Amino acid sequence: MGEGIGREIAREIEKLIRRLPRTQERVMIFIDGPNLYGQLRQIRQKIDYFKLVRVLAEGRNLIRTYIYVTYNPEDEEEKRKVDSFIRALEEGGGFYVKPIPKRKKYINENGVRREIWVEKGTDVALVTDMLTLAYNDAYDTAILVSGDTDFIEAVRAVKARGKKVEVAAFSIAIGPELKRLADRFWGLEWLLDKVRLSTSHPAWPTPTP
Repeated sequence: MGEGIGREIAREIEKLIRRLPRTQERVMIFIDGPNLYGQLRQIRQKIDYFKLVRVLAEGRNLIRTYIYVTYNPEDEEEKRKVDSFIRALEEGGGFYVKPIPKRKKYINENGVRREIWVEKGTDVALVTDMLTLAYNDAYDTAILVSGDTDFIEAVRAVKARGKKVEVAAFSIAIGPELKRLADRFWGLEWLLDKVRLSTSHPAWPTPTP
């Protein structure tokens, strides 16, 4: 074997050794659907969720992605869209979608009582899963896709368990304390070109927040 070929093989082996710890890092992604949808709707963008998780995983061992969606249980069209969204993600592999029904709330406006449907329970479901899986040592790094400051204490608890927490959100929609707590921050505005929905998926379902 020539000396040059030997050096080339040694360099490739060194690269593999450096890459090995990263590929062994177990990652789980937790997507706060209502928070993400609201931001995307404001900027009139749609994303490909499969592309998003690939970018965020960055070659690491992605165990599973949890995404939490809400819907009006009395709106058949909305339920149909959410069911279609769930099928598309779960059949594509790697996603576990948790549908959470909205709750009816009555408000008074100028003396007139009317009902509205509000999102309730998404944060609790996400926090419960993220903490339970951390305590069960199911991952090394959690990636939280949300800018909601309600998750601050959950992030602290997960980090206290010895896990890393990365946060992905639009920079204008994240509280400074949550951003500071993150072991790594992903500005979603920087990733849009990589994760924007392709025109090859014209019928891709979009759930309501």
